[in-house]
Amino acid sequence: MKIHDFSGGFFFEPSTKQLKKLFAVENENVFTFTPKTVTIPFDQHIGAPNELVVSIGETVRQGQIIAKSSADISGHVHASVSGIVLEILEVPTFDGETQSAIKIQCTQEATTPELIPEELDPETAVRHAGIVGLGGATFPTHIKLDPDDRIEIEAVILNGAECEPFLASDDYLMRYESRKILRGGELARQIIGAKKILIGIESDKPKALAAMKEVAKTIPDCHVLALPVKYPQGGEGQLLETLLAKESPIDGRSVETGGFTINVATAFAIAEAVDERKSLTHRYVTITGDVVEPKVIAFPLGTSVGDLIDYCGGFAGTPSRIIHGGPMMGKTITSLDFPLAKGSNGIIVFNQEHDGKLPESPCIRCNRCVDVCPVRLEPQSIDLAYRNNDLFTCDQLMAEECINCGCCTYVCPARRDLAAKISAAGAEIKAIKKELAANEK
Repeated sequence: MKIHDFSGGFFFEPSTKQLKKLFAVENENVFTFTPKTVTIPFDQHIGAPNELVVSIGETVRQGQIIAKSSADISGHVHASVSGIVLEILEVPTFDGETQSAIKIQCTQEATTPELIPEELDPETAVRHAGIVGLGGATFPTHIKLDPDDRIEIEAVILNGAECEPFLASDDYLMRYESRKILRGGELARQIIGAKKILIGIESDKPKALAAMKEVAKTIPDCHVLALPVKYPQGGEGQLLETLLAKESPIDGRSVETGGFTINVATAFAIAEAVDERKSLTHRYVTITGDVVEPKVIAFPLGTSVGDLIDYCGGFAGTPSRIIHGGPMMGKTITSLDFPLAKGSNGIIVFNQEHDGKLPESPCIRCNRCVDVCPVRLEPQSIDLAYRNNDLFTCDQLMAEECINCGCCTYVCPARRDLAAKISAAGAEIKAIKKELAANEK
């Protein structure tokens, strides 16, 4: 099949490639970590909030629903371990706010997990399992599996690009769970009536490519494609351009292109829910950067950042920044008690030697940010308008369409954090429009 190119983006500079080698996970195996306690946020999805359905002092089983919502766009949250509910507390969020969470003391005895009822059909099992987009978007998967009947789906696209530097969670998942991933792809194809399965993997993951290609041989109309190591190859819109030569509509959904895209970890979770009746309680995370021993770890949701860094031997040098996610799109966290959730695929530690943060200077109008923007925005103009409190101009320049890939910030010679300003502008515009819509009602 022909591989196309997407608009904007870039190939990483030698300095980033050097850090990529330095921070690479060397161990072949995936480690399994079991903490003494987990702190599980009630809400780990885009959509309506959940309601706690257990109480302090109650004994819970792994896989048991502990927070649920009756709204369509929502995602149940399950106990990731068996144990006793110790307390309900507030935990930090990325935006400086807090959200409610439940703390569970893990039991030392082996217990049988609570499974999804056998009578539930595949779509209902996916909903019961609390599966959301595990590439970071956290949109409820059961909603995504129910597109408009008028839309003809050409292909289920499994996103294995993992284009963020330093992360290897999806890479290792594809190496060791390729059969389940492709089974999840088959189930998605059956549910939505797609014609074929396409799997896009960046070419710097040879072991993952080999494992996925071997299983794909046994599946009709299933194709694994090695993609250029170009950032942000793993963006949904960019992957659609690369594999189908189609662009996502600005005022619509990407599925309208005929491509149904899910992350490989999401496909894995679908297979476990339907075939093994397991809810989403664990996932893979990469702990890397300036830690003693970088690792890919299978962990129960609600495990703290500090516990996993300790499991990797602790910090190597004095930490300067800890990033949740990849270095391009991730968010800086300030507490080691921060609990990892469904959207957590990486923790990167930078010490003072590797941090590389420099003071910003005035924009020189070089236009490099415009050249690399994959959604064809004018980052420097939006940034200037936002700094001048001109949200009207930000809206006219379509700040809400930013995918927060960080391309503009990466190439900016003035070291201006363009992506952060554009994301902030988009969030404020969205909030204003939501308030105006509510007032109109």
